[in-house]
Amino acid sequence: MPRELPQDHFCPWREEAEELRERMMSLEAKMAALERRVFGRKTEKLPPVAKELKPSSTSPEDEAARAASALQTRRERAARKAAGAVEREVLHEVPAEGRRCPACGSEALKSLGEGRRTVVYEYVKARPIRSLLGSANQVRT
Repeated sequence: MPRELPQDHFCPWREEAEELRERMMSLEAKMAALERRVFGRKTEKLPPVAKELKPSSTSPEDEAARAASALQTRRERAARKAAGAVEREVLHEVPAEGRRCPACGSEALKSLGEGRRTVVYEYVKARPIRSLLGSANQVRT
């Protein structure tokens, strides 16, 4: 604690010393409040007694088995949803002006395989719809 200045002594430095003392007291009070806030008691939630008493005997094998079971369940649910979806097929035809050989310009083309197919799931009016999108592959004959 800083020592007290004599009351009968007045000079320009006394006013500055008193201002600095007040500022130091203010900063010490702020620092004490911040220390209480950071290092003071916390209201942390304690774990339930049942969890404290229950032995945690989960081995890596048990965790692996639980993860495999969860994965299998997710796959089964996804398969059920996909099987129950309304299915529609959308075929994107190539326009007539695009059905030409780029090399010779011939229009005599034949199908080449199944074409590229994409499955898209859409959510329409509270029910899933499965759309099969495809295009026709054609080559010159």
